[in-house]
Order: sequence, then C-alpha cells, then structure tokens
Amino acid sequence: MLLWGKARCPASCGEIVQGNIRGKDFLITCPISLYTEVDVKLVPKKTNSSDDCDEFYDKKSYKSYLAALKTLHFFKVEGLKPVIKINTQIPRGIGLSSSTADITATCMATASAAGRYIFSGDIADIALSIEPSDGVMFSGAVIFDHIKGTWKESLGSLPDMDVYIIDTGETVDTKEFNSRKDLLALNQKKEARVMVALEMARSAIKKGDVKLLGEAMIMSAMAHQEILYKYHLENIIESALKFGAVGVNIAHSGSAMGLFFEKNCRIDNGLWKELDRVLKHHTGGYRIIKTCIDNRGPVYLIGGI
Repeated sequence: MLLWGKARCPASCGEIVQGNIRGKDFLITCPISLYTEVDVKLVPKKTNSSDDCDEFYDKKSYKSYLAALKTLHFFKVEGLKPVIKINTQIPRGIGLSSSTADITATCMATASAAGRYIFSGDIADIALSIEPSDGVMFSGAVIFDHIKGTWKESLGSLPDMDVYIIDTGETVDTKEFNSRKDLLALNQKKEARVMVALEMARSAIKKGDVKLLGEAMIMSAMAHQEILYKYHLENIIESALKFGAVGVNIAHSGSAMGLFFEKNCRIDNGLWKELDRVLKHHTGGYRIIKTCIDNRGPVYLIGGI
C-alpha cells in the first residue's frame, strides 16, 4: 500500500531583525507569499537492495531527504522509505529561507503520509539538526534562535504589506556564513543597535505600526553592514523611502533585499528608474519579485504524488 502526504511552506523575505543579544543568536521572520510544496510518498524498503542506500536525487533535495528520514525516525515508523517531489517558487541561496521551507514542508508531508501530525517545535528541532534554520515552520512573525533553537517566541501577525524583493543573483552559503570565526565578535559590536531594533519591532507588530516596523528593519540592515556589506543598500533605502516605502529589510546571511509598502500602495515609476540606475552601477543584473506578507504559516494540503 502506498502512503502519501503533501504540505506547503512559505518563504521568509530575509529577516526583520537579526543579531545576537547576551550571547544568544536570534532573528525575526518575515513570512511572504512565495511557497515550496512537497509531496512525500512512503514505499516499502527493499531489504538487502542497493536502491535503499543514498537513493536520493540531487544535492538540492538531500536536506529534504534527511528531514523525511528524521521525521520517520521521530514517529518510530519502520520498513518504509520516502519518495519526495519538491515544487518551489522560492529562489535559492539568496536568503529567502528556501532550504528551511523545503525541510518544513517535507516534515509535514512525511508525517501526513505516515498518518501523524507534527508540531512546529518538533519541525524546528529536525531542521536545526540539519543546518542553521529560519523560523518559517511557525505562523506569523517569530523570534527564533536560528543556530540552537533556544529562543522561540511568537510576536503575532505582521501588518499586511506588499513586498518587492530585489534579487541580484548573488548567493551566500548559510552554513558557511554562520561558521565564520569573526561572526560572534561582529555581532557583539552591533548588539546595542540590535536590541533597540528588536524592541521597536516588538512594539510595531503589537500595534500594527508599519512605519515603526520599517524603521526597525532599516536599523538592523544598516547595523549588519560590517558583517555582510551590501554596496547598494544605502542608495536603495534612500530611493525607497523617497517613493513611499515604509521600510527596507535584508537577508542577513544572503543577498536579497525587500522593499515594503502599505498594501495596495500605488508606486511611482520613478522608483524603478532610480533602482535600475543604482543596481546596474553595482551589479551585473537583477530582478524584482513582487509578493506580500503571509501570516498563515505552513499548511497541510490535499493530494499527493
């Protein structure tokens, strides 16, 4: 008998705030309406057969394969192996939590295929056992320790906003970034600014204050320049604010940037001309992806492979 499950997880547009406070790493998620969907089919293992050994498809999917195996182990399911199909809208390697979204949807789809339900906290533990991870397995905005998972705090729903992601095509390896020997010292150097940005974000989300939230994003982004410098960031912030953006955020361990506007805000074409001038001066090319905030979190879907 074939058992199957399907789940979907949103991306995160970088982070609203990220840093280290009193020795504890954290980030604030920014869930958006770009998604990974994963189908998992459980089939019987063939004993003493080579096709059960490292039978996985490519490097992009290997983390999901590990997540499926760890989920089966978590539920003590034996004698079955996963066959996984990933369909994603999320660009990889630029800081939109593509790997964590894959892993989250895989854990949920695998649990569903096994007739079980898996909680977000358990998904977080599985994800962190594979690599540093975002908190997209939770709904809304959360404070999340992306290294050890010791801090998980729900902040509630983000205000509805339109988000324009700037993708320059540059990629950053999350695991390598978080292994930098100078990272702790550099995080300590910006700790005071990060604490202010964190409290601003807390207050903004509680009040639904998009402008205060935007200020928190920009403060965190600028404080991070000494860690992962973005040549065009200051010019982009200046242009975005001039044309009505409420804020600009970054992927703190990636290249992506997000421009945030109130929902359904009409944007003057002058913004795109200015951005084109700035980005072409600093990069070989770019694209802009329009999306919006999605506070629903990951969901189980009907259907399968």
